[in-house]
Amino acid sequence: MENKFSNDSPEQVVIIPRPRTIIINGAHSKRAYGLFDTKTGTQVSEFVKGTAEKVEFRDLNPNIHYDVGAIEDMGNEKPEFTIIWTAPMRDDTDTILNNTDNLPVEYPRRYLIKDNGNNKGVFDLVDDNDNTVGQVIKVAPTGDKPRFCQADTFRMKDDTQK
Repeated sequence: MENKFSNDSPEQVVIIPRPRTIIINGAHSKRAYGLFDTKTGTQVSEFVKGTAEKVEFRDLNPNIHYDVGAIEDMGNEKPEFTIIWTAPMRDDTDTILNNTDNLPVEYPRRYLIKDNGNNKGVFDLVDDNDNTVGQVIKVAPTGDKPRFCQADTFRMKDDTQK
Protein backbone atom coordinates (compact mmCIF):
# COMPACT_ATOMS: atom_id res chain seq x y z
CA MET A 1 0.00 0.00 0.00
CA GLU A 2 1.49 3.36 -0.91
CA ASN A 3 0.54 6.90 -0.06
CA LYS A 4 -0.67 8.15 -3.40
CA PHE A 5 -1.36 11.71 -2.37
CA SER A 6 0.82 14.63 -1.39
CA ASN A 7 0.68 16.09 2.11
CA ASP A 8 2.88 19.13 1.78
CA SER A 9 -0.02 21.44 2.51
CA PRO A 10 -0.16 24.21 5.09
CA GLU A 11 -3.96 24.05 5.12
CA GLN A 12 -5.72 24.95 8.32
CA VAL A 13 -9.33 23.93 8.79
CA VAL A 14 -11.24 26.07 11.28
CA ILE A 15 -14.80 25.91 12.56
CA ILE A 16 -16.70 28.90 13.96
CA PRO A 17 -19.50 27.78 16.31
CA ARG A 18 -22.10 30.53 15.67
CA PRO A 19 -23.15 30.98 12.97
CA ARG A 20 -21.73 27.60 12.04
CA THR A 21 -19.00 28.26 9.48
CA ILE A 22 -16.06 26.17 8.27
CA ILE A 23 -13.04 27.94 6.78
CA ILE A 24 -10.06 26.36 5.03
CA ASN A 25 -7.12 28.77 5.22
CA GLY A 26 -4.16 28.19 2.90
CA ALA A 27 -6.32 26.31 0.39
CA HIS A 28 -4.36 24.94 -2.57
CA SER A 29 -5.27 25.99 -6.10
CA LYS A 30 -4.86 22.36 -7.29
CA ARG A 31 -7.23 21.03 -4.62
CA ALA A 32 -10.94 21.24 -3.97
CA TYR A 33 -12.69 20.94 -0.61
CA GLY A 34 -16.04 19.44 0.36
CA LEU A 35 -18.07 18.63 3.47
CA PHE A 36 -19.25 15.25 4.73
CA ASP A 37 -21.77 14.38 7.45
CA THR A 38 -19.57 12.84 10.17
CA LYS A 39 -22.30 10.44 11.32
CA THR A 40 -23.29 9.01 7.94
CA GLY A 41 -20.17 9.71 5.86
CA THR A 42 -22.37 11.19 3.14
CA GLN A 43 -21.04 14.07 1.05
CA VAL A 44 -23.24 17.10 1.84
CA SER A 45 -21.66 19.80 -0.34
CA GLU A 46 -20.13 20.04 -3.75
CA PHE A 47 -16.37 20.42 -3.86
CA VAL A 48 -15.11 24.02 -4.04
CA LYS A 49 -11.80 24.76 -5.74
CA GLY A 50 -9.18 26.41 -3.53
CA THR A 51 -8.30 29.10 -6.06
CA ALA A 52 -8.63 32.02 -3.61
CA GLU A 53 -6.35 30.43 -0.94
CA LYS A 54 -9.40 30.40 1.34
CA VAL A 55 -12.60 28.38 1.13
CA GLU A 56 -15.64 29.07 3.31
CA PHE A 57 -18.78 27.07 3.98
CA ARG A 58 -21.30 29.37 5.71
CA ASP A 59 -24.57 29.00 7.60
CA LEU A 60 -24.11 25.27 8.20
CA ASN A 61 -26.59 23.19 10.17
CA PRO A 62 -25.41 23.32 13.83
CA ASN A 63 -26.94 19.87 14.45
CA ILE A 64 -24.63 18.14 11.96
CA HIS A 65 -20.97 17.39 12.65
CA TYR A 66 -18.84 17.77 9.55
CA ASP A 67 -15.71 16.18 8.13
CA VAL A 68 -13.78 18.21 5.55
CA GLY A 69 -12.41 16.28 2.59
CA ALA A 70 -9.84 17.42 0.03
CA ILE A 71 -9.38 16.12 -3.49
CA GLU A 72 -6.67 16.74 -6.08
CA ASP A 73 -6.98 17.37 -9.81
CA MET A 74 -10.73 18.02 -9.86
CA GLY A 75 -11.01 19.62 -13.31
CA ASN A 76 -14.59 20.51 -14.22
CA GLU A 77 -16.16 17.39 -12.77
CA LYS A 78 -18.66 17.22 -9.90
CA PRO A 79 -17.30 14.20 -8.02
CA GLU A 80 -19.03 12.49 -5.13
CA PHE A 81 -17.43 10.38 -2.40
CA THR A 82 -18.52 8.81 0.85
CA ILE A 83 -16.51 8.15 4.04
CA ILE A 84 -16.97 4.91 5.97
CA TRP A 85 -15.43 4.94 9.46
CA THR A 86 -14.40 1.36 10.26
CA ALA A 87 -12.57 1.96 13.55
CA PRO A 88 -14.39 2.74 16.81
CA MET A 89 -14.23 6.52 17.07
CA ARG A 90 -15.53 9.18 19.41
CA ASP A 91 -16.62 12.64 18.36
CA ASP A 92 -15.72 15.50 20.69
CA THR A 93 -17.27 18.22 18.53
CA ASP A 94 -19.91 19.29 21.06
CA THR A 95 -17.46 19.35 23.98
CA ILE A 96 -14.91 21.33 21.99
CA LEU A 97 -17.36 23.86 20.57
CA ASN A 98 -19.26 24.36 23.84
CA ASN A 99 -16.07 25.44 25.61
CA THR A 100 -14.76 28.01 23.15
CA ASP A 101 -16.74 31.16 24.06
CA ASN A 102 -17.78 31.12 20.38
CA LEU A 103 -14.18 31.53 19.22
CA PRO A 104 -12.90 29.69 16.12
CA VAL A 105 -11.50 26.20 16.68
CA GLU A 106 -8.98 24.40 14.49
CA TYR A 107 -9.96 20.89 13.43
CA PRO A 108 -7.81 18.62 15.60
CA ARG A 109 -7.31 15.58 13.36
CA ARG A 110 -6.18 14.96 9.79
CA TYR A 111 -6.41 11.56 8.14
CA LEU A 112 -4.61 10.76 4.89
CA ILE A 113 -5.91 8.68 2.01
CA LYS A 114 -3.87 5.69 0.87
CA ASP A 115 -4.34 3.76 -2.32
CA ASN A 116 -5.02 0.15 -1.33
CA GLY A 117 -4.32 -1.00 -4.86
CA ASN A 118 -7.74 -2.31 -5.84
CA ASN A 119 -8.32 0.40 -8.49
CA LYS A 120 -12.07 0.32 -7.84
CA GLY A 121 -12.41 3.78 -6.35
CA VAL A 122 -11.92 2.55 -2.76
CA PHE A 123 -9.15 4.14 -0.68
CA ASP A 124 -8.01 3.58 2.90
CA LEU A 125 -8.27 6.39 5.45
CA VAL A 126 -5.21 6.20 7.75
CA ASP A 127 -4.14 7.95 10.96
CA ASP A 128 -0.71 9.29 11.95
CA ASN A 129 0.44 5.76 12.82
CA ASP A 130 -0.56 4.43 9.38
CA ASN A 131 -3.46 2.46 10.91
CA THR A 132 -6.57 2.17 8.74
CA VAL A 133 -9.52 3.81 10.48
CA GLY A 134 -11.91 3.96 7.55
CA GLN A 135 -12.37 3.96 3.82
CA VAL A 136 -13.28 6.53 1.22
CA ILE A 137 -15.36 5.36 -1.71
CA LYS A 138 -15.77 7.23 -4.97
CA VAL A 139 -19.47 6.89 -5.77
CA ALA A 140 -19.39 8.82 -9.04
CA PRO A 141 -16.40 7.35 -10.90
CA THR A 142 -15.14 8.97 -14.10
CA GLY A 143 -11.67 7.75 -14.90
CA ASP A 144 -8.89 8.07 -12.36
CA LYS A 145 -9.42 11.77 -11.56
CA PRO A 146 -10.10 13.43 -9.20
CA ARG A 147 -8.33 11.81 -6.26
CA PHE A 148 -9.34 12.08 -2.61
CA CYS A 149 -6.27 13.01 -0.56
CA GLN A 150 -7.20 13.86 3.05
CA ALA A 151 -9.98 14.32 5.57
CA ASP A 152 -10.02 16.72 8.52
CA THR A 153 -12.33 15.85 11.39
CA PHE A 154 -13.18 16.15 15.07
CA ARG A 155 -13.50 12.39 15.26
CA MET A 156 -10.75 10.82 17.33
CA LYS A 157 -9.62 7.35 18.27
CA ASP A 158 -11.67 5.58 20.89
CA ASP A 159 -9.67 5.83 24.13
CA THR A 160 -12.41 4.51 26.42
CA GLN A 161 -10.79 1.05 26.44
CA LYS A 162 -7.48 2.30 27.85
